[in-house]
Amino acid sequence: MICPILKRIEKSENILLDRFYPGKGKPVVKAVQNVVDTDIIAHCEISAGQRLIKIAHTLGVTGREVGKYLTRKIGDRVYEGEIIARKKGLFAVGKREIKSPIDGLISEIDERGDIILKFLPKPVRLISGASGIVREITESKITIATSALKINGFVSEGKMREGIIEIISAPKEYIFPNMIKPDSRGKILVGGSLLEKSSLEKAVTLGVAGIITGGINFKEFDDISKGGDIGITVLVTEGFGTNPMGKDIWDLVNGKKGRLGFISGESNCLIIPEKFEEQDRHPSSNVDWKELRIGDKVRFLRPESSETLGEVKELPGMQIINSGILAEIALVSFASGEELLIPSANLEILE
Repeated sequence: MICPILKRIEKSENILLDRFYPGKGKPVVKAVQNVVDTDIIAHCEISAGQRLIKIAHTLGVTGREVGKYLTRKIGDRVYEGEIIARKKGLFAVGKREIKSPIDGLISEIDERGDIILKFLPKPVRLISGASGIVREITESKITIATSALKINGFVSEGKMREGIIEIISAPKEYIFPNMIKPDSRGKILVGGSLLEKSSLEKAVTLGVAGIITGGINFKEFDDISKGGDIGITVLVTEGFGTNPMGKDIWDLVNGKKGRLGFISGESNCLIIPEKFEEQDRHPSSNVDWKELRIGDKVRFLRPESSETLGEVKELPGMQIINSGILAEIALVSFASGEELLIPSANLEILE
């Protein structure tokens, strides 16, 4: 029976890296242009939201009266500390002034007499993040063909994020909240045998881009995988529960600390761009297959259990399974001692 191989570490010369604009973007490169990892490839603007200023309530007037007390009008740009509304008191006593709390643009004055201030767009320069060749430019992204190391995880959650790789603990240690510092913001943190809930919450609060660890409790992973992106990407390399990070992955990532990496819960991997040779390359499939044998370490994803990693004990051959389908079967033993007969089509061989 033939099964797909899940390679934990891949060296690929056929990676297409998508660099999405963080906001409205204007590319400064052209297709087929060579770039290095520090090149600016687009100028972008990020709109950071808006603030509501309660003018009528603060001045003690009705919404209809607000207009005559404003010093600025819709469409005007204002700066932090600038007076935007003023009401003189009787005989010049008790004057009230309202200052803008931010740099922004007055976009609306509603019927209640509240002003909506939009934050001024923040300019951001998008760098390539990898050496390679610009393959495609669209309205939302620039795609770069590059070489990279790819680490495939056991499970993961979160969108594609980038950050400098930082080691915070040894492979057998737990990740405690005190290991996550204010300067961890925007970084990809690596280490540990277990990521605890309190540490994850602190990382989200501080704006950490991602965490790579050996293990996580099944219930806590199940919680973060519900309800959409939580603001951080988590990549688990070994399995559920306490699991020290494997030496193969630890040694590789530890040797790449300080480098820019891309962590993706959607692709279940960490990508570390490498040196790229100027050639016309095209992506190819990295899926390999081999014959399943007794003693192989395999993965079987089943939502009803936190146990997914096992070892093939027997290969009974063809059997009719519960659904009535004739399929090739493997007897898989899990760490708890539980043994299941599983169709080989539902297994991945770990390599």
